[in-house]
Amino acid sequence: MHFGSRIEVLLAEQGITQRKLAADLNLNPNTINGYIKNRRSPDGVTLSRIARYLGTNVDYLLGNTNIKVYPDLSLTRQEELILNYYRSMRPKEQHMLEELSYALYAHSCSQNSPDSI
Repeated sequence: MHFGSRIEVLLAEQGITQRKLAADLNLNPNTINGYIKNRRSPDGVTLSRIARYLGTNVDYLLGNTNIKVYPDLSLTRQEELILNYYRSMRPKEQHMLEELSYALYAHSCSQNSPDSI
């Protein structure tokens, strides 16, 4: 999905018009339309402002990731370590860790259900 398509989808998901985005960011509506139609590209500052306004990150808008991580998401030191361990593993090991995580999560959910009391 291209940059313009990602902006368009986020605007639709949030019920924001191109005109409102332009007004709120003090941009010309034709400029926003140019971004959406992939006829023009924003500078870095404008790109960052658009991402923040839409509650996502620049990498998502640029198509570098499909994860709409919100900028205010913070990880604990332990979470960072786990993520780094995961990323350093081979695909087979990653798959094993994913399966283990799913199993632990399902177990945790079953332990917390009213039926298990």
